[in-house]
Amino acid sequence: MSLQVTQFEKALGAFPSSVQTEIHEILFRDKVVPSPRVAAWLDIMGIEIGTLMMQLLPVASGFARVPISGFQVGAVALGMPPEGPIVGPGSLYLGSNMEFPTQALSLCVHGEQSATNHAWLAGETGLQALAINAAPCGYCRQFLYELTTAQKGFQILLKASQDPKDYAYSSHSLTYFLPDAFGPSDLGLTGGLMEPEAHGLQVTGGDSLVKAALEAANACYAPYTKDYAGVALLRSDGKVFAGRYAENAAYNPSLSPLDSALAYLNMQLAPLEAYDIQRAVLVEASAKISQKGVTEDVLASVAPGLGLEFWRAS
Repeated sequence: MSLQVTQFEKALGAFPSSVQTEIHEILFRDKVVPSPRVAAWLDIMGIEIGTLMMQLLPVASGFARVPISGFQVGAVALGMPPEGPIVGPGSLYLGSNMEFPTQALSLCVHGEQSATNHAWLAGETGLQALAINAAPCGYCRQFLYELTTAQKGFQILLKASQDPKDYAYSSHSLTYFLPDAFGPSDLGLTGGLMEPEAHGLQVTGGDSLVKAALEAANACYAPYTKDYAGVALLRSDGKVFAGRYAENAAYNPSLSPLDSALAYLNMQLAPLEAYDIQRAVLVEASAKISQKGVTEDVLASVAPGLGLEFWRAS
């Protein structure tokens, strides 16, 4: 057992025995704690939501893939309160940073992006808060400012102590960390990342994996270039993981569709489990830019020798 897996198990062991079994079951399944279970855990443990998010941070960081820096970042995103008869504060989504050997550092996935992506792919239309085990870098502050809820009370929670048993934290609005920000409204855009999208793209032919990539492309967020793109990955166990392109008003913090798919895949595996990708499909509309080259480059790092299947959508 690797040191990172040992740290992961130790982080889970910090939870009270009354919820240990359920925590293991949920976190080993899909790394999402549904809103009703969040409410139940808060009641059982006698804590509030921010404290629970702090306790989950070491668990989230256990999924980091950092062969270059060795610096693990965990993040926990709080989705929107459920509507209707369901009672709960919102679901929790784990995320971690990812690095790709031999590839440019600009292609890395930050922990904040991973948790946000996790919530977005699960159908969330905004976030209430995001907990991180290190202050967000400028890149991530800019990425988060694209969210639909960026200026609607969205909070950043930071651990206040280096003591692993002390879950005290600070809470500030995103705009506290990013004053005088540049964002979608500066480019004449209303809405933002995580707002539901439907681009109406189609492809001629293709199997279920192509259809999964097409669905991702249709739901992607690309208001600045209209480069609607989605990636679908097939593992040897038959499971499919799709990711969507997410643009940013500042351009550089945009998340590629392959990074989106890999970040989501990573949060469905055990810590450091092999990607085991057997096929990869990119569906993309014609635009001024393309995801094809960077997708091939990163794919070569995580699945050497695997060719990219490219489909043009219209």
